[in-house]
Amino acid sequence: MECRNDGSPRTHEDDIMDIPLDDPEANKAAAKIQASFRGHMTRKRMKEDKPREEKRREQK
Repeated sequence: MECRNDGSPRTHEDDIMDIPLDDPEANKAAAKIQASFRGHMTRKRMKEDKPREEKRREQK
């Protein structure tokens, strides 16, 4: 990616528009980020569900 240094402030929208969507490296990076986040959410859900499972086992 080319770095601009013309002194003008860049907005978040400008940064998003500079990402080449057809770049295979960008797609790989996005897939890694998505997989990491999905794993995080799954672990979080499993951690929240664990006390419920333990309560069920205690009731039996």
